[in-house]
Amino acid sequence: MLKNISIFSKIMIIIGLMLIPLLLMFAYSNQVSMNVVKSEIEKSNVNRLSFFLNQMDTNAEQLSKVAFTLGREPEAIKFQSIHMSYDLFDTIQIRQTLMEKINLQSASYSWTNKLSMYSPNLKQLVSTNPSENYDLDYFKSHMSSDWTYRPIMRDNGKQNYFYRYSTEPSLLFSDLSNVNLIIEVAFAAHNIERMLDQFKEGSIGDPFFYNDNYDPIMNATANQEIIQELVGLLKHEKLLPSGSQVIEVKGIKYMLNYAKSNSLDWYLVDVVPLQNVLAPITTSRNLFYTTISMLLLTSILSSYLLFKNVQVPITRLIASVNHLKRGNFSTRLTYQANREFTILFNHFNNMAEQIQDLVEKVLREKIRVRDANLKQLQSQINPHFLYNCLAFIQSMAQLENKQAIIAMTRHLSKYYRYTTRIEHQEISLASELELITNYLEIQKLQTRRLEYCIDVPETMKGSLIPRLLVQPIVENAIIHGIECKAGIGTIMITGCETESISTLTIEDSGIGTSLDEIAKFNEKFSIDRGEEIGHGMWNVHQRLRHQFGGRSGVLVSESVLGGWKVTLTMEKVSVSA
Repeated sequence: MLKNISIFSKIMIIIGLMLIPLLLMFAYSNQVSMNVVKSEIEKSNVNRLSFFLNQMDTNAEQLSKVAFTLGREPEAIKFQSIHMSYDLFDTIQIRQTLMEKINLQSASYSWTNKLSMYSPNLKQLVSTNPSENYDLDYFKSHMSSDWTYRPIMRDNGKQNYFYRYSTEPSLLFSDLSNVNLIIEVAFAAHNIERMLDQFKEGSIGDPFFYNDNYDPIMNATANQEIIQELVGLLKHEKLLPSGSQVIEVKGIKYMLNYAKSNSLDWYLVDVVPLQNVLAPITTSRNLFYTTISMLLLTSILSSYLLFKNVQVPITRLIASVNHLKRGNFSTRLTYQANREFTILFNHFNNMAEQIQDLVEKVLREKIRVRDANLKQLQSQINPHFLYNCLAFIQSMAQLENKQAIIAMTRHLSKYYRYTTRIEHQEISLASELELITNYLEIQKLQTRRLEYCIDVPETMKGSLIPRLLVQPIVENAIIHGIECKAGIGTIMITGCETESISTLTIEDSGIGTSLDEIAKFNEKFSIDRGEEIGHGMWNVHQRLRHQFGGRSGVLVSESVLGGWKVTLTMEKVSVSA
């Protein structure tokens, strides 16, 4: 099967077999690289998030320990029992001292915070925020031993804080009516915003703090639209303590790395566009595909040049050899090939020309033999035709029809004068048509049921043609066509010429034959009859091919008159050559 495939197709198959494994190997390698890079980036980001959360949890835990420290301050203990043993001045002095210690503790932390102490017995509050006004009901509704997030609307706007509570004694945390002291520790959410800004510096991510019950806490330069979209998707996800996943938003894939704060019960989420993470690998992949595409185009171009400069010349050479094999010795190669094939084509043309010359020499020798036989035949008077003519003259003499005798003898003498002249083998078409006229008149006198018409342009009549070229065709039309059919028979001879060819058509109203028989008859013209003399029409065809070459020859077809239409084609170019 591969033997029937062209060189170009084989080369393209080889290129495909080379590129397919390479592409598969690169695709696998690229996928592995992307997975490794994604995995390493995930681990790195999760570690960064965990480290960041540890710092945040440490700060929150240190701040939560303030409640334990403040609860054991002497002033705090005195504040719990002012009503028992202290006068008004001492009471004011204790509150003032306690306030200073609370402010000092609050100022010792970098985070913005609030510290408040409430005595249920005295129903008094000491706080770093003088605007706070708490009562026992407030604490009952908000008490929690863990950090809680609570947005509060103030006159100056919305304030978001994380709160945590403790009591003295701590064992009575759930029974606020019997405790001596309630301590509230709080820090503002914008502390986390500042830490997110620090975390974002030098990173391509967009970190935010997430809890599914509240709005996210974002850094100052966050893309709020994208983060809100991501938060909406995360609310439907069950998150692990830490992990990573890829989420698509508006046609863009994002890598989400997250870790949970143990103390605050919030998630720190870092959003990174996946295309930014994989940009180096994507660039390398695109460069590889571009290189492969250029290599493929170069291979196709090389294959095309090889096909054009090797395969096409070889194909044309094989086709020309086949033409020679079929007997078309006039074939020549005119394709503009490269230097190597130009030399080969020139040698082929020279060989074909030599073969054609040899064949034409042999053909000319055969034609000379046939011409010699023709001359021999011309030198012999056809007894049957002559006897018929003499019998006609005798009959007309007995009937004393002088005009018929005169006509017969005149046409018969002209006919034999023409056929017996053998010194010139080429004659004008006008002389050949005069012979045909004499022959037809003789046949018309004998049969009395023959009509004929000769319509040839004057410009054609001067053309030189081989001697006795048309007479065998006309004789064949009468003997095998008209004489085999009853009634009046018609012979029509017409001529036509163009710049390149001249055609002479002989039609008859004889019995004709089928189209298949006509096709088989035309095929016989291309058959070499060897040493045989051959029938008259085959001789005419061969003489035309030898004399005029090219498209010259005999073609038989169906006539509108009912019989045959025989067309003699003579190419003018060959004549001039």
